[in-house]
Amino acid sequence: MNVKKEGGMVRRPDVRFFLVALLLLVAFSATAWAVTPAVDPLTPEERQWLTAHDGKIRLAPSPNWEPLEFFNEHGRYSGLIADYMHLVEERLGFRFKVIRIDTWENVLTLARTRQVDIISAAHHTRERGEFLDWSPTFLSLSNTIIVNKSVQGVLTLGRMQNMTIGVPAGYAVYHYIKGTYPDLNLIPVSSGREGMRMVSFGEIDAMIMEVPNALFVIESQQITNLRLAGTIDFKVALGAATRNDWPLLGSIMAKGLALITEEERADIYNKWVRLEQIPFYRNPTFWTVVSSMLIVVVVVMAAVIAINRTLKVQVAQRTEELRVNEKRLEALLRLNQMTDASMDEIMAFAVKEAVKLTRSRFGYLAFADSTGWLFTLDSRYPAAGKGWTATCTPEGFPEDYKGFWGEALSRQAPVTTNDYPASNPGMQGLPKGVGPIFRYMNIPVLKRGEVVVVAGVGNKPVPYDDADQRQVTLLMAGMWRMVQRRRSEEALKQSEKRFRDLVESSLTGITIVQSGQVVYSNPEQERIMGTLAPFGTLDEEAIHPDDVEAVTRFTQAVINGEPGLHEAEFRFTSMEGGMDHGRQTWVTCRANPIDFQGESAVLINTMDITRAKELEHLLVVQDKMASLGHVSAGIAHEIRNPLSGINIYVSTLEKRVASCSAMDEMEPVFRQIRSASGKIESVIRRVMNFSKPCEPKIVPTQINKPVREALALSMMTLTKSNIHVEQRLDEDLPRCYAEPQLIEEVVLNLMTNAASALKAWPWEKRIRISTFRDAGEIILQVEDSGPGVPREVRDRVFEPFFTTKNNSTGIGLSLCHRIVTDHGGSIRVEEGEGGGARFVVALPLGSGHGEPGNE
Repeated sequence: MNVKKEGGMVRRPDVRFFLVALLLLVAFSATAWAVTPAVDPLTPEERQWLTAHDGKIRLAPSPNWEPLEFFNEHGRYSGLIADYMHLVEERLGFRFKVIRIDTWENVLTLARTRQVDIISAAHHTRERGEFLDWSPTFLSLSNTIIVNKSVQGVLTLGRMQNMTIGVPAGYAVYHYIKGTYPDLNLIPVSSGREGMRMVSFGEIDAMIMEVPNALFVIESQQITNLRLAGTIDFKVALGAATRNDWPLLGSIMAKGLALITEEERADIYNKWVRLEQIPFYRNPTFWTVVSSMLIVVVVVMAAVIAINRTLKVQVAQRTEELRVNEKRLEALLRLNQMTDASMDEIMAFAVKEAVKLTRSRFGYLAFADSTGWLFTLDSRYPAAGKGWTATCTPEGFPEDYKGFWGEALSRQAPVTTNDYPASNPGMQGLPKGVGPIFRYMNIPVLKRGEVVVVAGVGNKPVPYDDADQRQVTLLMAGMWRMVQRRRSEEALKQSEKRFRDLVESSLTGITIVQSGQVVYSNPEQERIMGTLAPFGTLDEEAIHPDDVEAVTRFTQAVINGEPGLHEAEFRFTSMEGGMDHGRQTWVTCRANPIDFQGESAVLINTMDITRAKELEHLLVVQDKMASLGHVSAGIAHEIRNPLSGINIYVSTLEKRVASCSAMDEMEPVFRQIRSASGKIESVIRRVMNFSKPCEPKIVPTQINKPVREALALSMMTLTKSNIHVEQRLDEDLPRCYAEPQLIEEVVLNLMTNAASALKAWPWEKRIRISTFRDAGEIILQVEDSGPGVPREVRDRVFEPFFTTKNNSTGIGLSLCHRIVTDHGGSIRVEEGEGGGARFVVALPLGSGHGEPGNE
């Protein structure tokens, strides 16, 4: 050991150096022992398989997923997950064959077709599990919501229904949100970087991506107008995904990842993910620059003043450039946020911002298919931006202004002139009031190779440069997109309005059913069916019993969304209040599958065919009446002739027997014969009158008079049957045109029909007859407290010879129907207040030929 002497003292070597070196050696050995397994973690079979495939296992990283994994500027596989894969290679002693794929969808496609053997990190899904196996999760990441700083508050998925949300296409988080929150408006994007750019420029409202990726993009791209607004309830659990037909590869990857310690995992994460910005004084680059500057100051002390001045000029220039760039971004953002502004306001904003950004004195904008604007800034207000004068050019590209836009239009490219008098000595083609021009810049906007907009600025104090051209170009391109969008929105609104007006005014009921719920009904549908609908809310009690099965089939087809065309024709009774209560309506419904707002739906067209069915029924009745006329005429002729002979012989016989002593005994016999003959003659006359109706003799009539006469004729019979009659006759009714005798016959028939229904009724027997006016009609109602008329036969009670009673001909109600119809009125049967039958007769106030009633 060597020993030095200094100042008479012996200086021994410092043993602390050796102690530190020894400790470092021990620590390194312990670490190496900890991370290097004493024995091979793989089985002989796995080691043999891995050796055979060394350098051949194709590993596909996720593209554009900084800082998790990416290819750096030298093409080297880098990132947080890449460090994991490199450690697995080091621990197991082999190498992957890393392949570079452009999109995540292509990564999954190649993995499915076995052209990729392992995906470095992927979230397990059922669809991917069909062709991949997973190692245990080695990295779990939260997903964050990124929005513009103008959006305030903390967001969750449940509060984002009205926002457009970007999500990387094909990622597990996209499928999770699509399945869990189907109402959200998701926009698939190619990468997180692209989604963040779209949020920054206002093309979408929010972006959802992993926290590390979001922080990296914000920091690397220097995006200053974004912020993290919250996290979602979904974490990405990443594991190595291996092809499931190579189980040995999956086992090997699981063992390799298990060899990475928790300390190593933490170091890797902290290396790539920084939640806080590193202070400048801890940045090595900062100290390098400071040291270099100190060296330069020491070495070049003589040139410090010149360098200082140069730096000041450069800093001022850079500061100004940054300020202008910031203003440009602010202008673009404000332009994108002018969603409620008019097109004139958008154009004015774009031109004024172009003038201010380029420090010009005037600017103009002209559209090929519409008006143009010239904006001049008064020199008295250069800083405040006041004093704008605007001139409109309705011709768009006026020939008089060709000195402005002529060259840019012909070249279809930007034109900058910093010596305008030299290019246009005569100053021809300039608008009035612009004044002398010494600098000018033209920017055309092209669409499909044609100039659609020309914008220009002029008289900047200093020469125009490329930065000015870029600023105006970007601003005008943004303005043109806004104008196109606004025009498209206006056209869409007009189209939607025309379609809505057409649907709202349609004479057909229109209903849209989606997921078993009504999402739209037009007024005609509500008029036809009210609150009822043939797809789940229609009460079966309101449907005619014969049509319940058809309506049920139709309803199930609509609710289940069965493909194809479905139709149903049915009757229902209105269960709502008002004059239509209990009235039967015929409708026909047709259901067609459609797409409504991007989802499957069913369009139901409903038509009210009640009038058509009534006319059809009337034709059937008239046909039966015609047939009855022919039959009854023949029967009357065949019966009346022998009956006349019988009457003649009876008269002759009566005369001969009159002188005999036995006349007193025969007189009752003759009387019975004459009575029977008279009854037969009466029946024949009624049949003839029914089959061959005559035109009623209509005169102005007070309707209550024949009603009271009919009541007087039937009151005795009703009193004997213990039937209470209640009268509600409006004494202020105007006259209507009718034949009183026929109206009296109608009332008698209805009273007789009601009395017959109450004959065997064990409870209260009551008949209520009422008259009143409704709009242009006189209403006559006969209502009883009996069992009522079943709904399934209400549409047949007025048919000739139809009856539900024993010993009834079925002619009475059909005769009433014929008489009321001949008067131009209508008759119907419905359910009364107490459940009995209510017959409603409606007679017009006019004569049926245009005469008004006598008030």
